[in-house]
Amino acid sequence: MMTPNRFLDVIYTHTDGEPTCIIPGGIPYPHGLDIVAKRDFIRRHYDTVRTGLLREPRGHHDMVGVFVTPPSSPEFDAGMLWCDGDDFMEMCGHGTIALSMAMVAHGMVHDDGGDVVKIRFETPAGPVTSEVGRENGQVAWTRFQNVPAFVLAQDVPVTLPEVGEVMADITFGGNFFAVVKWPYPNQPIGPENGRMLSEMGVMVKDQINAKMDIAHPTAPHIRGLNFTTFWQEPDHADSLYRNVHVFSDGKLDRSPGGTGTSMMMAAFEARGKMGLHEKIRSEGLLGIGRFEGELIGETKLGNLRAVIPTVKGTAKVTGYAKWLLDDNDPVGRGFVVS
Repeated sequence: MMTPNRFLDVIYTHTDGEPTCIIPGGIPYPHGLDIVAKRDFIRRHYDTVRTGLLREPRGHHDMVGVFVTPPSSPEFDAGMLWCDGDDFMEMCGHGTIALSMAMVAHGMVHDDGGDVVKIRFETPAGPVTSEVGRENGQVAWTRFQNVPAFVLAQDVPVTLPEVGEVMADITFGGNFFAVVKWPYPNQPIGPENGRMLSEMGVMVKDQINAKMDIAHPTAPHIRGLNFTTFWQEPDHADSLYRNVHVFSDGKLDRSPGGTGTSMMMAAFEARGKMGLHEKIRSEGLLGIGRFEGELIGETKLGNLRAVIPTVKGTAKVTGYAKWLLDDNDPVGRGFVVS
């Protein structure tokens, strides 16, 4: 349901190389919808905005986007609906870092001019709170408290070419992930091995979805596995690990990952490799930046123990666009070359 010749303004950012297309308006949400209902409304009536901006010819295979929504209640400042060219996702951490900094830098949220600005978000995964810090008068970083993270299952077997059976932990940090120690030491995690990482990640995800019905214990709309994370030993002595997150149809997160850092801390804490109130650093695919993570507490989700993660990182604005979306242009609605 689009009007021909519809103009949309967007902001582009990157978080350690991982892109975000911020869509701050343009969707006329009906009154009274909560954040999940707003997502359903876009799916039914405005999904060509998502595909038109994130797929070619305006986007690309690995582009991530966010619809910034009006808050559903006074306890929130805004809503976040995260998506890529394939579909929507429950949460996105690298994007939360970028969006939070962009909102403060562009006057999109109440700001008293202090050194730290707090933003309260609603997401389909639950409430997320950001603190945006200034240094020398400039927006410099975001630390966000994510939804509770937990381990759903450990040592789930999957099979990979040449190495055979490896074990995956099924974890949640805003999205569901399968976590696997990377078993190919001669082809380490890095951009030069992107195609292989993509193919292996999809293979793991498909095997686990075929054998398990993955569901959140208290949020029934969150189901299924969309991410595989491979990790290896870090490049920096003071990092805990280096990883890559493979999602949707084989897209690769360039950053250390925000929901990814959340669930990796839950996975390591469950195996006694880190503790509560211990700061860690995570490395991503490009190795050009690191996130700082900490587990600040624990809670229960149904019968499952969960931990409360915070993640800190920084992002940069890369540009702005005013896009023309013409519903009479079928190519302009977005396409995929596979």
